Amino acid sequence: MASQTLELRWNKLWHLIGAMMVVFIVYTALAPHPMLTMSGKWSDKIYHFSGYFGVMAWYAQFVKQRVMTIILLLLLGISLEFAQMLVNTRSFEWADMLANVSGVVIAAILIRGVLAKLLCFVEGWFRK
Repeated sequence: MASQTLELRWNKLWHLIGAMMVVFIVYTALAPHPMLTMSGKWSDKIYHFSGYFGVMAWYAQFVKQRVMTIILLLLLGISLEFAQMLVNTRSFEWADMLANVSGVVIAAILIRGVLAKLLCFVEGWFRK
């Protein structure tokens, strides 16, 4: 998987926002009481998938080591699910882990399209 990221002027800002996204995922995964609730059988899987999809799509736009980003996010999604066994009010679920992994993998595949230039578009919009 060749890295073809764009050079962005606001690279530090994009990294900061990405780091905040990761902190939010870690916090919501390990907080004693979930911040977000949604009714429905698969609702929390949507949160798991979209969180990891969003972070992978975000970082893939400007991180040159895309394979390393994929590996780190996969490890995060797997390890946080195991870490939930240490929190009394949280529980380990294989389906949550699958949703985390699926979000990373699908974003890594789709980032080659329109999503790949989102931050470049934002920077260009502010240059006008």
